[in-house]
Amino acid sequence: MRAIRISATFALGLVIVYNLLRLAAGQCSGSQCDAYIPISLLVPIGIVVLIVVTGSLAIRDARVNGGPWVALLGAATVLGAGAPVLAAVVLRDQPDILFTVATVLFVQAPLVAWAYTFRQRLPQVP
Repeated sequence: MRAIRISATFALGLVIVYNLLRLAAGQCSGSQCDAYIPISLLVPIGIVVLIVVTGSLAIRDARVNGGPWVALLGAATVLGAGAPVLAAVVLRDQPDILFTVATVLFVQAPLVAWAYTFRQRLPQVP
């Protein structure tokens, strides 16, 4: 559980960095903005990698414990890792909308993983 929480926290932290970079890039002008290009590509890739790691850890744990969490975690992981890429293709000419959609898609998988780690275990009936 601890590894899932740590991975989810790092993923959410990178989403915050992603948002801060977007704000900083929006305030700059001229050739100094070119410095944001490599970072603005690496941060979303890092988020996707952390989403896959977080989802994999949580899904593996959920398989051991059973229940509907496997499907929920699987769907959140696939949407969080794959849907932003698809959104980038569809919304390539609308960067503001793409940024908002990607942020929403990025945060859902770590939040579902966090919810999974804090679920209450029901007592087993013999």
